[in-house]
Amino acid sequence: MTLATQFAETTRRSATNTELRRRTLQLYRKYIRNAKEFADLYELDMPVSSIKTKIRQEFERQRFIKDLDVNNVLYMKGQMEFQELINFWKQQCHVMRYFDDQNAYNTLDKNDFVKNFLRGN
Repeated sequence: MTLATQFAETTRRSATNTELRRRTLQLYRKYIRNAKEFADLYELDMPVSSIKTKIRQEFERQRFIKDLDVNNVLYMKGQMEFQELINFWKQQCHVMRYFDDQNAYNTLDKNDFVKNFLRGN
């Protein structure tokens, strides 16, 4: 049984880029180790390798931000996201948004009335 506070982390700021890098790598490893559990919890109909690839992409997206304060905020957001995922505080639709193709999200699909209606087209 998982306690809701088991994966909670006290908010603290990293004073150096080296410390933040170490903590970020630990967070990344936690995500990767739990990818199969995310797939099982949220009944994701995709291979675990796709989930791991998406995790990697999300971390890589923020890689070149140099501001320590911004990176501290991003780290804490990542930590909170992990806690929400592992404690099953999200719904499947929230998790699936990570896998939406960003370019295809606002495109008009002439063959799918329901999707277009829900998007407001």
